[in-house]
Amino acid sequence: MWMPNLRDMQKYKEMYSKYKQLDKKLKSLVIRAKEWKFMEDGEEKDQVMIDISGEMKLKDLKINDPSLLNPSRKSELENLLIVAIQKAQNKAQEVVAQQTKDILWVDSNDLAGMLEGAWLW
Repeated sequence: MWMPNLRDMQKYKEMYSKYKQLDKKLKSLVIRAKEWKFMEDGEEKDQVMIDISGEMKLKDLKINDPSLLNPSRKSELENLLIVAIQKAQNKAQEVVAQQTKDILWVDSNDLAGMLEGAWLW
């Protein structure tokens, strides 16, 4: 049976500390996606805005164009929301991958392979 030595335990402790740092960073991270424009009072505004966290949780959703709430525009609103959510998720994935690389010094795509067979307590 394999038992971790003091050096291994120190590495795990350092990695755990970095994971906690990454977790804290991702919880505070907010990515915004905007979709389409409309004119209101002579000013160009975004019809729909989505905020998503680094944990991929929806934080806020705003429908700024009141005309989208008209039942006749229901499918248009649904499509705008889908596109905005997808944009926010894609951007969040890019930001999370970069944050993971910056904090853990590894590519998040390689992380699963590195942890295969790792001893966790």
